[in-house]
Amino acid sequence: MKMKKKSIMLLVMSSLLAVGLVSGALVAYLSNTATADVTVESPMSIEFSTIGAVGGNGGFTADGWTDSLIMSGTTGLSTSELGVKIVNNADIAIESKWLELTVSNSLDDVSCSDISSLQFWDTATPTQIAKGYQELTSLCSDQGNYVVYNIDINSLAPGQTYEYPTKLTFGVVAPADYTFSAVLLNELP
Repeated sequence: MKMKKKSIMLLVMSSLLAVGLVSGALVAYLSNTATADVTVESPMSIEFSTIGAVGGNGGFTADGWTDSLIMSGTTGLSTSELGVKIVNNADIAIESKWLELTVSNSLDDVSCSDISSLQFWDTATPTQIAKGYQELTSLCSDQGNYVVYNIDINSLAPGQTYEYPTKLTFGVVAPADYTFSAVLLNELP
């Protein structure tokens, strides 16, 4: 009798377990699987251009924006002008960031004295426009083979494009090909 009770109890338990497993398997297949794919673009774009004469409010005509500008040759002690365009592609303001400008050359030998003057005209607001060109050479940080300028970016409104005239004067330097690259950083390294 005890054996029969154990067998019946085992049969009942096995049946409940089987029903539970079948029910669990059915629940997993009661709906389809939904997926969504999204391509996330950079919230900012930075481009350079050669420019014409700069007006009294910092306005200028760009010759064509690119993220890889090949400038005309120049000499040491000469000044070149170029435009920098920053576009906020995001739907929110981008605030308290850093524009990192890195300068290197084909000799792998750049020091802060290679650029005797780097001037930037912030044209984002009437207050900034009234200041005119601002000298940035004090922001230079010598990294050995190259230099870095970390330029504070206060605020970029959503969906806005900003175009800034820039003057660059080389010091007394050995002939070389210089490369300038810019990236917007969330915080300083």
